[in-house]
Amino acid sequence: MKSISLFIFFAQILAVSSSFYICDSGNPKFIGHFVEDAVADGSPKYVNEEGMSIFRHQGYWYLGDMAPWPPVTHYRCIEGCGYNSPTPPLNGYQPKKNIGESPAPILQEEPCVVNDEL
Repeated sequence: MKSISLFIFFAQILAVSSSFYICDSGNPKFIGHFVEDAVADGSPKYVNEEGMSIFRHQGYWYLGDMAPWPPVTHYRCIEGCGYNSPTPPLNGYQPKKNIGESPAPILQEEPCVVNDEL
């Protein structure tokens, strides 16, 4: 039983993506490519070209601006968000009242598709 638990633990670590993309968001600063930047709360923290971050705090995932102190949370994962999950959930984020803008971002592991037919 211990070897199965250890296998699952290492499988989760190997499954951690080193980058994510957000292709639509009520706040355009969250659109872009997020790359692993540091570690926060024992999990990778991701940042995009605009300085916005995807980060875990006390076991829950958030999207926000970590430049000011305290950080400004714009979106937090509410629906289907596992506590202490090693990677950020791809969806389930909700705008924080009076700060976040709808629609809430949806993360994906593939680059955004650009329509150049205009």
